[in-house]
Amino acid sequence: MNLRLHLPGALVLSLGLGLGPGGCADSSADPETTGATETGDDDPATGDGDPTGDGDGDPTGDGDPTGDGDPTGDGDGDALAAGLFISAAELDRARERITGDVELFTTQASLVEGRAASAMNLVADPFHMDDVTQIRFGWCEGSDEVDDTLAEATGKFEDESDDIRTLALHYALSEDLAAADHSVELMLAWAGEQTIVNLHDLGVDYEAGTLDDQTEGFCTDRPWNFALDAMWQAYGLINVSDAYLLLTRNGYALAPADDAALRAWILALVEAVNSSFNAWTKWADAHPNSGSFERYRADNHLSWSLAGLIAGAAALDDDALAAYVLDGGEWTDSRGGAYQNPSSLRAVIDWAIEPDGRIYEEKILRDPPIGYSFFHLWAMMLVARVAEVHYESAPDDLWSYPGDDGGGLELAYDRYAGFVLGSKISPEPEQEGDLSSRRWLYEAAVSRWAKPEHREVIESGDRNTWINQSIGAVPLLIGVD
Repeated sequence: MNLRLHLPGALVLSLGLGLGPGGCADSSADPETTGATETGDDDPATGDGDPTGDGDGDPTGDGDPTGDGDPTGDGDGDALAAGLFISAAELDRARERITGDVELFTTQASLVEGRAASAMNLVADPFHMDDVTQIRFGWCEGSDEVDDTLAEATGKFEDESDDIRTLALHYALSEDLAAADHSVELMLAWAGEQTIVNLHDLGVDYEAGTLDDQTEGFCTDRPWNFALDAMWQAYGLINVSDAYLLLTRNGYALAPADDAALRAWILALVEAVNSSFNAWTKWADAHPNSGSFERYRADNHLSWSLAGLIAGAAALDDDALAAYVLDGGEWTDSRGGAYQNPSSLRAVIDWAIEPDGRIYEEKILRDPPIGYSFFHLWAMMLVARVAEVHYESAPDDLWSYPGDDGGGLELAYDRYAGFVLGSKISPEPEQEGDLSSRRWLYEAAVSRWAKPEHREVIESGDRNTWINQSIGAVPLLIGVD
């Protein structure tokens, strides 16, 4: 995990492309798979009563014709969501916080405002190739001026999507229309020019574990790892889905054509992430007796894919896609067809969290084992948070899900608190970075369970944190007082 200081006093966490937090490429393919390469886990890389006359039956124009906070009438209360990760009540709380006198929140407000001011100067530079079939992996290379690698496709999208989301968040907090307009301008530029990497354009054969023009070796042009890592487009998908919701749920009126363009773009991104997610799930479907089967059902790539997919589901109001992510329902991808997901987040929890809270990456001693476990917990937390805001309620939500063996999110948070506080030592301490930097993950835990031991974690250091790939101003939006 790379720590970058953007503004004084602000800890900004940014992950390298497709990497776990230790700077090691999170990649390995099954040696039984035709054309696949066993690289190991330590390769370096990086909705009559309608006075408005619009026919929607909504006299107030707030998207809720009945006024019960649920525009669709399905009981999920989704109208209460003001963004991907926050309810309307939480947005109101954040607005109150930024005008108050608590230093943490006023500092966070300055952080949002400062980052938004910087983002106002951004000129969109979408990743673009005239012929995506010529794309290379590029995980072992640096970036250059030529867009031609998956590493550049995911990296450029991650970086600019953070600015897009930041502008939308600033609008939601301040009603700054200029920020909203520029966020939309940037999204439309990306929607019009971005080359999205969908494995169906590269001849993917999930059962065989092959792509067109596949090469051998992690640092080559198109190893099977390309298929496994194309899902890191999820970082950008999470941010732009959040931006879309922060704008449209808070009064910003998109022109119909622009709205249609953005929704089509988000759907294309969803399908691209899903194409890579299926490199994990469908390969495992076809190889249940492989020695790598557990990894293809338990790995953090699955949870990060699901985080992107649930973000797209919320932005597009796609209940079938949400069920695909949360419960293993069937969803139809225009490129891949209908598929019932064997690796819902609940299924991944079953595989990845043990009865004592230990996460898969620690179990297999991935390098670094605790850093990677926090990385996986991050993704699972994001899915749980989106589900809480948009789809599920306690006691039947993901936060409360115990796993088939009793291991669930709460136990995982309990287990890993000590690694932040220093009362527990990694099984491979020499591989770990600064584990105290993971304390921001406990903002969600304290908000949910209010455990003293979790609160101790967030209060063990500076809470002023910005996360590039999700949420942004974490304590301001989802943290406790």
